Amino acid sequence: MAAYADKQYNPTVYKFLAGSSLYAYLSHYFIIIMVAVLVIRPYQISIIPAIFVAYLLTNAVIIVSYIILNFIYELVIPPKKHLRDQA
Repeated sequence: MAAYADKQYNPTVYKFLAGSSLYAYLSHYFIIIMVAVLVIRPYQISIIPAIFVAYLLTNAVIIVSYIILNFIYELVIPPKKHLRDQA
């Protein structure tokens, strides 16, 4: 199990999942509150549909905002080239 659990299969997917999970952890509560205030309350969505709306919109906003912020960050600070990548 350890041989497969610690292996990095696709570097792009790994980088996206690792970075977006930290960003999601730090920002999810704010985004949930914004979805509730801007979407669920004004349209008076009942509890069961509101759970699905909040879940889907929160995940969508986290992914889209992470992609945009990461794109801007990599424009300002380009990724470092490692010696193993140059070979």
